[in-house]
Amino acid sequence: MRWVILALGVAGCTASGSPVMAPAAPLQPCRVGNVAETAQCGTVRVLESTGSNRTIDLRVVIVPALTQGPEPDPIVPLAGGPGQGAAELAAGLSQRFAPFRDQRDLVFIDQRGTGASNGLRCPPPSATAGLMGRIFDLSTLTACREDLARRADLTKYTTTAAADDYAMVFDQLGYQTVNLIGVSYGTRLALEITRRHPRRIRTMTIEAVAPTNFDWPSTGAPDADAALNVLIEHCEADQACAAAYPHFRRDVDTAFTRVRRESVTAAVRDPALGTTARVRFGSTDLAYATRGILYGNDAFSLPLWFSQAADGNFDALAQAYVTRARTLDAQIASGLHLGVYCTEDVPFVDFAKAARAAERTRLSTYLLDQYRQACNGWPRSTLDPSFREPVQSTVPSLVMAGGRDPVTPPRTAIDVARTLARSRIVIWPYGGHATDGLASGDCRATIMRGFLRTADPQALQVDCVGAGRPRPFVIP
Repeated sequence: MRWVILALGVAGCTASGSPVMAPAAPLQPCRVGNVAETAQCGTVRVLESTGSNRTIDLRVVIVPALTQGPEPDPIVPLAGGPGQGAAELAAGLSQRFAPFRDQRDLVFIDQRGTGASNGLRCPPPSATAGLMGRIFDLSTLTACREDLARRADLTKYTTTAAADDYAMVFDQLGYQTVNLIGVSYGTRLALEITRRHPRRIRTMTIEAVAPTNFDWPSTGAPDADAALNVLIEHCEADQACAAAYPHFRRDVDTAFTRVRRESVTAAVRDPALGTTARVRFGSTDLAYATRGILYGNDAFSLPLWFSQAADGNFDALAQAYVTRARTLDAQIASGLHLGVYCTEDVPFVDFAKAARAAERTRLSTYLLDQYRQACNGWPRSTLDPSFREPVQSTVPSLVMAGGRDPVTPPRTAIDVARTLARSRIVIWPYGGHATDGLASGDCRATIMRGFLRTADPQALQVDCVGAGRPRPFVIP
């Protein structure tokens, strides 16, 4: 989702239902970011859909384990968005998953419609001001849809299709079983792969859970407010933060009152253009910016930034908004993003109920309106009703959530775990989206290493979760 957090097509099948897959290009040595060891890169070719002659080359990057005799079941990280490509982000993800390379390879795959796997990108706004006041520009989106339709059947980019693609890649690379680690939208993909190909999955780790019946963006506005309220409570309970920002809650209200009552502008530097501009910063911009900031570690600057905003200076909040928007524009393939949400979520939203839930929230119906308008003109796939059913599985599963996540709060993890017979839930009290917000990643790494080693969620030692501390608030 420009959500943040939070990265599809139908694989070809024979008449008997068996997948059809063309041979992969040979893997070639390649370099990945700052990884010292030589990686392997290549592609696996799949059909876009049954009966189609159009193919997609799925990009694959394999970062080797740090041992001469690695375990046969690699780790397969699944990116978020939807719209991010795991192979495209392999350099950064290799660092994040470095603690788990001691015994296993890392296998990164650009999901169809992302990265180099026929990435369905739409051009970002050319001017900084074009980022403000909207998530989607409908005229640009219409032109992009028409352009993408020349090289892709936009109804064939769904989570189910991607799940079958992954099974084909595992076959082609010779992996009997794998360990899935999904974050944000990657959790939905992990769940669907596990449902459709359970024998291929040794373990499933999912954090910041976006289930198959998520209904984005039904609760986006109240969930964002709830996350901000948790952060405010954390500041009030923190001696240093409470002393530096005794009026954090009031500052938030003052800032939102100001942008609703008067025209506010802010000076920002656009990282994509390298230019500085003064832009209008309205109430929806402030609300959407705050929601995005709550995802990660910038949340600990919010007391400072709202203190400044209460005095009329919105530059820091607007800068965070622009920087995040440009980062996501560079990573998210909008055609895939909408291919997923416009088929799997938005048609199932009870808009009247969602609008009532959004009343008196800071975002109001902004998310609802933006996604409904964007999806009105986007091609949709026919969704199998079973997709919306809870995933029932006996695959060993580790399910994690952040206590102040503004988009996938702990309840989504709890709901999903109910039908995962061999699962363990870990909720990080100070975590944001996934485990951002923790002072140290050691506890998370220890738990995940133990799970990968034993594949037994009930044997995990999780005492460190309660002892974990948040990152410190930013105090000048």
